[in-house]
Amino acid sequence: MDILYSSSDSYAFLTGISILSLLENNKSCEHIHIYIMDNAITELNKNRLVGVVHSYNREITFVPMPDMKEKTGIDIKTGRWNISTFGRLYMAEILPLNVEKVLNIDCDTIIVDSLEPLWNMDISKYIVGGMLESINDRYRTNIGMNAGESFLNGGILMMNLNRVREERYEDKFTKFIKKYSGRLGYLDQDVINGVVSEKDKIVLPIRYNVISIYYYSTYEQTLKYRRANKFYSKKEFIESVKNPGLVHFTTCFLDGLRPWIEGNRHPWREEFLKYKAMSPWSDQPLSKDKRSKVNKTKTFIVKHCPRIILVPIVSLLHGVVVPNKNKRMMARGMAAFEQKGE
Repeated sequence: MDILYSSSDSYAFLTGISILSLLENNKSCEHIHIYIMDNAITELNKNRLVGVVHSYNREITFVPMPDMKEKTGIDIKTGRWNISTFGRLYMAEILPLNVEKVLNIDCDTIIVDSLEPLWNMDISKYIVGGMLESINDRYRTNIGMNAGESFLNGGILMMNLNRVREERYEDKFTKFIKKYSGRLGYLDQDVINGVVSEKDKIVLPIRYNVISIYYYSTYEQTLKYRRANKFYSKKEFIESVKNPGLVHFTTCFLDGLRPWIEGNRHPWREEFLKYKAMSPWSDQPLSKDKRSKVNKTKTFIVKHCPRIILVPIVSLLHGVVVPNKNKRMMARGMAAFEQKGE
């Protein structure tokens, strides 16, 4: 397996914990090469990452993070995300030519089962494989997709680098970013979904990307939050929550915290702490909850609000207000691009 992580120094400890969990649960795999797209990781953390990988007799290579300003000519506003998230778009350019397929994994994850069944899926006819997002068509049409098409979560992606290189998809990704002047609601996730056509995507099993909200909501609530009209079956959803292969600690309005922050109550928190204790970052204390009083109060209200009231409010917000806000933002980005006359 060829695995890629993109990481800044502040997330290096999470990257290391995720890698350790992957290697611990994939000991039977014949080949594992970990690539890390390096966004200013310190030598201390690099040495720790190397130590984790070498302790399992696996290979590790650091590769440079592309300069997004140089590629696009614009300053991309990333909001609460890190610019390194765009690195996955340029995997084919950065990785060696003998890497024909790669599995990209976000660093805020733990792997709790073998990834070989996922890795062995044939994606030779496709550009990219990923897990479906629970969203509605407003999000799709914002980025030029057709109603009902597969909108993939960008956190866990398997990419066919042969086709990406042959068909110069990285140029298409850059062109898409410039078209909207970097004003994208979901950054690189919008780029991948907006550029890659439906016939060139393959939907992968949900159990390899079980995000946080699935643990705090029922299947029906998950669909209603963003008024989703294409998603996995209820059976697939329930089975993945009970028996995940990969747990993805995404931000979630129903918690407000994540396992490396004091006060988090994610069901897989103890498993995360187990791998943390096995890692070179075992002595690193959990982060303090630095949210403002206003944000803490919001989370408290959300947690204690009856779902019969909460669900329709969130549905209106995330199903209508947010995608419409993104649409206006992207329209301003296109107008700015056209004004430049590029």
